[in-house]
Amino acid sequence: MPSSPPRPSEAFFQRIVEDAEEGVWLIDREQRTIYLNPRMASMLGGTVDALLGRQLWDFMDESEVAQAQANLHKRQAGVRETHEFRLRRLDGSPLWAQLSTAPLLDRAGQYEGAMAFVSDIGWRHEAEQRLAESERTYQEFFERSPNIKLVVDPADGRIVNTNQAARTYYGYTAEEFQQLHISDINTLSAQEVAEEMQRATREERNAFLFRHRLKNGEVRDVEVRTIPIIHAGKPLLHSIVHDISRQKAAEHTLRLTQFSVEQAGLAVLWVDQAGIIRYANTYAGELANCTHAQLLNQPIWEFNLGSSEARWPELWAMVKKAGAKSMRSLARRLPDGRVPVEVRASHLLFEGEEFMVTYSLDISEQVQAEGMLAMQHAALEALAAGHSLQHLLHLIAKRVEELAPDTLCSILLLDGEQLKTGAAPSLPDAYSEAIHGVHIGPNVGSCGTAAYFDRSVEVSDIASDPLWADYKHLALQHGLHACWSMPIHASDGRVLGTFALYFREKRSPNAFHRKIVAACSHLAGIAIEHRAAEARVHTLAFYDVLTGLPNRSLFADRVELALARAQREASQVALMFIDLDRFKTINDSLGHATGDRLLKTVAKRLEGLVRESDTVCRLGGDEFVLLLPDCDMNGAALLAEKLIAAAGERVEVDGLVLSPSASMGISLYPSDGEDYDALLKHADTAMYRAKEGGRNTYCFYRHDMNEDAAARLEMEAALRLALVRGELLLYYQPQLDIASGELYGLEALLRWQHPQWGMVSPAKFVPVAEECGLIDVIGAWVLDEACRQMAEWQRIGVAVPRVAVNLSVRQFRHDNLPQRVEETLARHQLRADQLTLEITESLMMLRDDDTLNALRRLDGMGITLAVDDFGTGYSSLGYLKRFPVRELKLDQSFVRDLSDDPDDRALASAVVRIGQSLRLKVVAEGVETAEQLEFLRGEGCDIAQGYHFARPMGADRLAGWVRERR
Repeated sequence: MPSSPPRPSEAFFQRIVEDAEEGVWLIDREQRTIYLNPRMASMLGGTVDALLGRQLWDFMDESEVAQAQANLHKRQAGVRETHEFRLRRLDGSPLWAQLSTAPLLDRAGQYEGAMAFVSDIGWRHEAEQRLAESERTYQEFFERSPNIKLVVDPADGRIVNTNQAARTYYGYTAEEFQQLHISDINTLSAQEVAEEMQRATREERNAFLFRHRLKNGEVRDVEVRTIPIIHAGKPLLHSIVHDISRQKAAEHTLRLTQFSVEQAGLAVLWVDQAGIIRYANTYAGELANCTHAQLLNQPIWEFNLGSSEARWPELWAMVKKAGAKSMRSLARRLPDGRVPVEVRASHLLFEGEEFMVTYSLDISEQVQAEGMLAMQHAALEALAAGHSLQHLLHLIAKRVEELAPDTLCSILLLDGEQLKTGAAPSLPDAYSEAIHGVHIGPNVGSCGTAAYFDRSVEVSDIASDPLWADYKHLALQHGLHACWSMPIHASDGRVLGTFALYFREKRSPNAFHRKIVAACSHLAGIAIEHRAAEARVHTLAFYDVLTGLPNRSLFADRVELALARAQREASQVALMFIDLDRFKTINDSLGHATGDRLLKTVAKRLEGLVRESDTVCRLGGDEFVLLLPDCDMNGAALLAEKLIAAAGERVEVDGLVLSPSASMGISLYPSDGEDYDALLKHADTAMYRAKEGGRNTYCFYRHDMNEDAAARLEMEAALRLALVRGELLLYYQPQLDIASGELYGLEALLRWQHPQWGMVSPAKFVPVAEECGLIDVIGAWVLDEACRQMAEWQRIGVAVPRVAVNLSVRQFRHDNLPQRVEETLARHQLRADQLTLEITESLMMLRDDDTLNALRRLDGMGITLAVDDFGTGYSSLGYLKRFPVRELKLDQSFVRDLSDDPDDRALASAVVRIGQSLRLKVVAEGVETAEQLEFLRGEGCDIAQGYHFARPMGADRLAGWVRERR
């Protein structure tokens, strides 16, 4: 057998210990050093000889003594352990060391001391300190960063860290954030949030667009930049949040603007100084009948026929000097068409380059309408001038062909059973002679058939239509391929002839053709009836039977003539709208005969004050309107004053003396409108403003009146829908007893949540409701809803002592108000003392026994009556004694500046004293600060409400608020 290797000698092991890189340290049972190797001596800062016999405690830092003693007891019990200690070298410097200790036992197992292998871990401790410092630096940077920062655990979405910027932005405290998950602030679903976190964790995306919800419920658009990090061995998501709400709003506005420009019915062109089109919107291409690309980089004069290459520099300079200019022009419509346009040209400097931006509106219909109006005026003027029937019909037909150059016009007169030529200015003479005297019948072309059946006949292809079988050779040889004819009627419906349009191509009439023929056939009918019919039409159609004044139709014609003349002569025209004040009351109370007498008297007075060139018209009812050519604002004002004085003179009718008055509105051409409808509408608007101003006066039109009226009408319509759709709701604001701090009651406050406008202020819609009569319905709803909610709170155990409801003056005009209140309380099983009704000081000013009786009945039922906003009206102390009120509400305007304004303090004190003197409770509104509350408490005020205690809130939140107070 091979011999076993020799055992190492004791010297061998001693050498290993002596040369070891780790310290070896032995202590006896008295904790004295009995051995240490050189490495250990070096670590303790001395020599082996100097250190032998030294106590363990000589090298132990004071902070570690307690732990070392505990470990020593474990050694004595035979336990081996490894610990880190802070030791102290001989020179007092610290030594961070790791000690792996074991007990030394004698043969009997008794404790003799301990042995430790010691490693210098100062380097590691220093690294850990640096790491801790780095952590502190990072946390400080994280906390103080102006960027909004969130750290999220992607495993469960919990928000594990936030900085101050995040807490300020979202409105949560650090403690509140620790209870939140990221899905609590992200409007996405929890599943969607989890999916996005996984994408961020896998680094598939690091930029996200979200909508985040703040603590106050507001939702903001945010951009989130996220990177995955490892912290303490755990994967987390570090996010930086940027609020992009304004950017999103700006982008939305820009997109709306771009969309509006592209979709607008305006041709928009950007033209540079050289006349080259640099930008064109979609409609510009549609107007020019070409593609967008065909417009770009082309000279403007290729498409705007009002300019040319030679005139362009002059036009550029003119627009640049003026800044903007409007003009009419013709736009080219490819291939060879023309479109009349209204052009607004502006000079702009954009990004260092000059442009002329033109906005062109297709005014074809306007030009056509103006042409039709001019034609109608010309025909009426010719008729009024006594021209012959042939001249009149030729004038009408010629003007029609000018307005519709693709047509040839024919007017045939029905003489018995024959059609004879009345006017055909552009039809070939041979054709007109051939059809002259043709008998009407079921298959006699378009005109003969139309007259025979008394209906419109439209033939788009003469060559193939059976109605033209016997006459098509006549038409086709003269190049006539289509014809549309309609009967001309007398005022009694008789057929007087036909009005026809011929076309030199196969086609049907368009909308403008139909419009012009409908208008002109009527004119032709008037002309054909001639003088006798004209006299009868004028009597019935143009004059008011009662007063003999021109009526609406004749007045409109005269206005149009006056406006046309004013346009030619660059003069002004005034239109005056007059309405008799309270005429309906006279008519209803004294009878229509008395009303008619009054109207005739006023009409004569008006006629007696105007010039021969002026026109006085009765529109209907008690409305008159005056046309004043060549009249400016000063002239209109002087006449208005005279008319008001004349209309206000007493009128005696059958022994009754009436004292009428009139309100007048005035509009001026051209500043207030350029056509009859606009001027009449604006004068009417101004008249209503005069009535609002107190009646018996006049008012000139201002442009903001239309906007106010339209907005008011829109709100009234929306308010009616709100009642149907259930958009009205009640908020409740607590009222607290100042002395005890207990809940005294609630005030029900009306709110309107509109689907588009959001929360509408009661200050805006309540006056509209009062004006249009909706306040009665709304008031009844408020009373019923407040009582219903009180009953519900009572049912679920929410302790609300009473609720206060505001009543309007209008609600007291109903005899059954106390009965309504009593029925409402009974319906909801409430006691009368659970309801407070708030009335205004204006109600107390009414010297009305019915109102006083109603208040006394309510008081007798046990209902508390309170005077709202006390001190802002004109009531006296005498009224307080007379009316059965139990509370005064100190208006918040007196409370707001109690801390600073001595006058407000004096007024508030006075109201409190009044309440105390009359044994009335005083409720202070609008208490927002502790200082205000302390002042009111010192003055002896009873009740307070305001933001200092609670804001108005919905019923559910109010219930929670009451429960929390318990």
